[in-house]
Amino acid sequence: MVLFDESRAGKKGTEPEGLAVAEYNGVRYGFVGSERSNFVAVYDLTDPRAPRFTQLLPTTNGPEGILPIPSRGLLAVSSEEDSAEDGVRATVTLFRLGKGAPATPSVVSGDDATGAPIAWGALGALSADPAAPHRLWTVTDAAYAPTRLLTLDTRRAPAVVTTELTVRDADGNPVAYDAEGVYARPGGGFWLAVEGRKGPENKLVLLDERGVTRRTVPLPAEVAAGLGGQGFEGVTARKDAAGREIVWAALQREVAGDPAGVVRIGRYDVAADSWSWYGYRLGTTTVAGDWIGLSEITVVGDRLAVVERDKLNGPAARVKQVHTVPLPSGPAPAGTLPVLEKRLALDVLPALRAGKGWTQEKLEGLAVAGDGTLFAVTDNDALDAATGETVLLDLGKAKRYRYLR
Repeated sequence: MVLFDESRAGKKGTEPEGLAVAEYNGVRYGFVGSERSNFVAVYDLTDPRAPRFTQLLPTTNGPEGILPIPSRGLLAVSSEEDSAEDGVRATVTLFRLGKGAPATPSVVSGDDATGAPIAWGALGALSADPAAPHRLWTVTDAAYAPTRLLTLDTRRAPAVVTTELTVRDADGNPVAYDAEGVYARPGGGFWLAVEGRKGPENKLVLLDERGVTRRTVPLPAEVAAGLGGQGFEGVTARKDAAGREIVWAALQREVAGDPAGVVRIGRYDVAADSWSWYGYRLGTTTVAGDWIGLSEITVVGDRLAVVERDKLNGPAARVKQVHTVPLPSGPAPAGTLPVLEKRLALDVLPALRAGKGWTQEKLEGLAVAGDGTLFAVTDNDALDAATGETVLLDLGKAKRYRYLR
């Protein structure tokens, strides 16, 4: 389920709003616009009694006008929604008839055990699967309940959601976490970074291989007290030289009382049940109302890779970057916030714009798969002030980037 706005489905479903029929290269097509789900569905009408679905065309918000231009192999779609405060603007999008596989979507549903498609959305985190070089784990966030862990098979294009695992509390009941980070542990199970509406609700959650909660780790009270509604945004882990599991977690924004522009990266020693903190200096923005924060963290070799992004989308988007910092060998000295030296590994913005569609805001997932391929994914925000398109990027081998080797 890619673009369907379930929260509005009770009254009008996907709300088909526009319809057009035209012939391209001898094939008669039907185009149906879904105002509430931000797409145009394309059907082959060679046999009008049995239309054959061919693809979805992702649009900006509220597509209504559909204008076929067969003489030029084009289709024009106008979208009515215009909300400057959300960065969503009315647009006209042009699609061209091409050859081969369509450029979108980049992720599709596989079938569950009953043969029904696996529903998904809001994929705001990625982790390599330690047992399968072409498989990634991701997790749904607060847009959906209960929380589910999903696997992505990246050997196929588009990637396929192949399995789902419902997350449960310690008593085995389905639970809804605002999971913003996931790490698949080599020894089995998962770490989740769970964001809270308030600082004290942020926590790390340890799941077993069945998705059952086995441990929760709260933030230290003094850190939690300095957070608003933006907390954990990523989690990763690595064993240290002594074989102790060390969990690393990124906070999205600054903690009150910390130096301006410095956000925290937490180091949690599992055996010692202790936190220490390093600092990361964010970039700056000159756009009124904008901010920059972290949205992912993962270990790559002897460095920590983080996603740094602004909150802008479409033509206004400016900062969608991956930086790396040295992986500290031990805890930070008590009472300090040492700022780690960062290096720009890659600018993801050109890849996000390569499809020539609406540039997505929430670059939120990053992982190096077992075969060494670097992947990134955007959170579609469940169509909340967003177009709803999910973009999974294959960025090539991580080792091609100087600071990701």
